[in-house]
Amino acid sequence: MPSLKEFNVKLARLRSTRKMTRTMKLVSVNKLRRAQEAEKRTALCTGRMMEIVARLAEAGTSRDHALLLPRRPVRSVLVVVFTSDRGLCGGFNNVLLRATQVWIEKQTADGRRVDVNCSGRRGNAFFRSRREVNRYYEDAAARPEFGHALRIGREVQGAFLSGRIDEVYLAYNRSVNALTQIPTIEPLLPLNPDDLTRALPAAKGGDWIFDPDRGELLASLLPRVANLKIYAALQSTAAGEHSARMRAMDQATTNAENLIESLTLQRNRARQAEITTELTEIVAGAEALK
Repeated sequence: MPSLKEFNVKLARLRSTRKMTRTMKLVSVNKLRRAQEAEKRTALCTGRMMEIVARLAEAGTSRDHALLLPRRPVRSVLVVVFTSDRGLCGGFNNVLLRATQVWIEKQTADGRRVDVNCSGRRGNAFFRSRREVNRYYEDAAARPEFGHALRIGREVQGAFLSGRIDEVYLAYNRSVNALTQIPTIEPLLPLNPDDLTRALPAAKGGDWIFDPDRGELLASLLPRVANLKIYAALQSTAAGEHSARMRAMDQATTNAENLIESLTLQRNRARQAEITTELTEIVAGAEALK
């Protein structure tokens, strides 16, 4: 059995760990709240823009834009993987990365070339040990801003419009609520006209006058729709990361408290055994002197 000194050292370390995990949980709670507020603002902006695009799509001109034209056959695809920079968030990154790896293997088996772009150090480290990473966006995951989404959007749209890439996908953890994140791999380009017109019933209700004309407006708005989808993926990844870390640190704090309680009980038993041994020795010595 360990000595009392060893028990005290272990308990001191566990109390320090509990303090650290509790602090990290509180930090994650604060960051999660800000990330969720940013998600709501992004969703509101996206909804308003989709309404405008839905009105433009009424005349059927939306299908004439290059970002909406599907390529057949599909020979090359690009997947942009969004993960966190840091760990200590449970299986948040690992579940998505394993699902993405399975998806890539299926695409390769279908005869398609797959390029991988990464946002987040965890995803970049995972894929660099398995394949070539085409592009790594180093500073986008830590603090998502629309400028990061704009830069990613320009690159993937350029690759698509040039014909080098036939389809573009986003792989990220979709944040449902504070407790649930769903690994998601969804198409980005070409944009789906049915998705654009889904907001059409809410957009009806009057005759609209557009200036400039519909085609010019679409040429301006559709790239922004793609950029907003990328920004939403960045925001959802950030919210999911903070939520997962909050839960992981809460569980780590609970585990530390359980270990502290168990070790305290063992230490008390060891101290009681030492006291009993000392008393026995004192009594035995006293009896020997009689």
